[in-house]
Amino acid sequence: MMFRRLKKAIRRHYRPVLTGRAGGSNRIVGVIRFSVPLLTGFVKTPADIAAARAFLYDPERLERRFHWFERLTLPSLIAQTDGDFQLGVVIGEDLPAPWRDRLHEALRPLPGAFIRTTEPVTNYRATHDTFIAAKLWGAHHLTSFRLDDDDAMDRHFIGRLRRQADMMLALDPSRPVAIAQNRGFFLIRNPEGNDILNVTENQPGSCGTAMVASMAQDLSVYIENHRWLPRRFSTLSDTESPAFIRVVHGDNDSRPTVSGRHWRTEPDQTDKALRRAFGLGLTHFKGL
Repeated sequence: MMFRRLKKAIRRHYRPVLTGRAGGSNRIVGVIRFSVPLLTGFVKTPADIAAARAFLYDPERLERRFHWFERLTLPSLIAQTDGDFQLGVVIGEDLPAPWRDRLHEALRPLPGAFIRTTEPVTNYRATHDTFIAAKLWGAHHLTSFRLDDDDAMDRHFIGRLRRQADMMLALDPSRPVAIAQNRGFFLIRNPEGNDILNVTENQPGSCGTAMVASMAQDLSVYIENHRWLPRRFSTLSDTESPAFIRVVHGDNDSRPTVSGRHWRTEPDQTDKALRRAFGLGLTHFKGL
C-alpha cells in the first residue's frame, strides 16, 4: 500500500524522467560472487591467496555450493516475472575447468547471464568491474543488486526493484540511493528437515540489496558492506513483500543473524506465503 501511494504521489507531481525497459536509460544488473579468491570482502576465507584457493576450490565444498546455486538461487532468477535484467557471475581466473564448465552450463537458461573472471583484487574492484562489464550502452543510470550464490529472490523481485528505482529516480535522478528488501525467510539447514523462519530485518541484508546511481557517479552496491549502506546513502527499505530466502548452513562465510525480528507461522500459512512469492511450497524448501 505504501509504495502504491508513493507512486501515485510521484505521478501527480513529477514527470517520469527515466524508463527501465530494455534499451532504456536505467539498467538492472546483479552480481554474484562464486567461490572467488579476493583480497577483501569475506570473513572465513583465508587472507592468504594460496590458502584461499585451496579452501574455495575444495571439490566437496564446490559441490555443496552448486547444490544451492543450481537448486535455489538460479531457479529463482529464471522464474522472474520481469526478465529484463542482466546477471554477472564473478569467478577466479583459475577456477578449475570442470567447475567453470558446469557453471557455464547452469547459466544457459538465464538470458542476460554472463561470467567474468578476475585475478585476486579487492572485493569492490572485482564486483564493480563485473557490473560495468554488462551491456550498458546508452544507460544513464545503473541499478546494481547483490546476491550470494546460495540465496534466492522471490519471482517478483526484478519488477518490484524496477518500480522502486523508477520512484527514486523520479524524485531525484542525481542522488545515489540504496534499496533493501527487508522481509523474507531464513531457511535453516537440518538433516531431519529444514526449518523456515519469517524474518524482518532492521538493516539492509545480503539478499537483493541494490543501489541506483548515475553512470557518471560510477557507483555500485558492493561499495559498502550491505548493513552499512544507510550510513552513507539514503536508503529505501521494503518490509511489505517477502522477497528472499537466505540459507543458513555450515558454509556461510559469516554467521547469519537477524537484525530485526523473526517468527514462525503455521505450516499452511508458511506454505501459502512461499507459493505466492516463489511458486513452490513448504515441502520443496524443507527437502532441499
